[in-house]
Amino acid sequence: MSSIVYFCPTCGRALAPGPGERCPQCAPTFHSEPTTTTQSEAKWVDLFWAFIVWGVSGGFVLLLGYGLRLILWLSNTRLQEVQPTKRIVILDLALTFLMQIAGLGAAWLVVTRIGRRPFWRTLGWGWTPQFKLVHAIGLAFLMIGVAILSERVLPHQETDLEKYLKMGMAVRLMVAALAVATAPLIEEIVYRGVIYSSAEGLMGKGAAVIFVTLLFALVHVPQYWGSVASIVAILSLSLVLTLLRAWTGKLLPCVATHLVFNGIQAAFLLLAPEQALNSQPKQAVITVIWRILGLGE
Repeated sequence: MSSIVYFCPTCGRALAPGPGERCPQCAPTFHSEPTTTTQSEAKWVDLFWAFIVWGVSGGFVLLLGYGLRLILWLSNTRLQEVQPTKRIVILDLALTFLMQIAGLGAAWLVVTRIGRRPFWRTLGWGWTPQFKLVHAIGLAFLMIGVAILSERVLPHQETDLEKYLKMGMAVRLMVAALAVATAPLIEEIVYRGVIYSSAEGLMGKGAAVIFVTLLFALVHVPQYWGSVASIVAILSLSLVLTLLRAWTGKLLPCVATHLVFNGIQAAFLLLAPEQALNSQPKQAVITVIWRILGLGE
């Protein structure tokens, strides 16, 4: 099922897919079939603007950080490691929120062509009969299980994110709020909405799945750096969410699955005992899951 919906650039009305589509509100000759070169150029332009949306939502900061590390590595220079304070971490989380909002605004501008197209319908918002809420819940729990299993069998050391979570309840509250209130919606709009649709139109469905899966995981690598287990877990989540988008052609199943996955972890951050959070975080996750399911005290 294709996730691409074409709209008239003049009036915004949805067009039937395929060559030679016509918009009844505009001149019949306006939508005459473009040449292959024009179609290809338009798809590259779409991907370029998708890249801009990704950059505004945080990708440009990520590239700057990777570029700085590359320059230091090439010059054989090492900076003295600085331990971030609680105030710096809170400021960084606030900056993350601002970039997410900026990414959402950029996505709206690109998807709607500055208000000329419907936003949600163009993104492919909605459910599909083959996928229900219970499936989203099941997939989310499955991904939590993959994360726990990965930590048991793959190399893992404390990540920067885990260090930050030990700085107190204020930090954990901010992380939980971002994980539930903004990340599932905005990240899915940016990655599985804007970027996937543009990549699918240019590369095809299979290549688009690989491209978006890796791009999403790449953005999360810095916070999980040092833990192979955590990187494998986020890569697995990204693959499942992107395959879900490709299979259903809809965005809402991805948002729902992402929301449940993050919601479980947010509940863990707020409900797990302090001692368990500091010593056995994954075991604490299991305990919280049991409580959510009503299987434990």
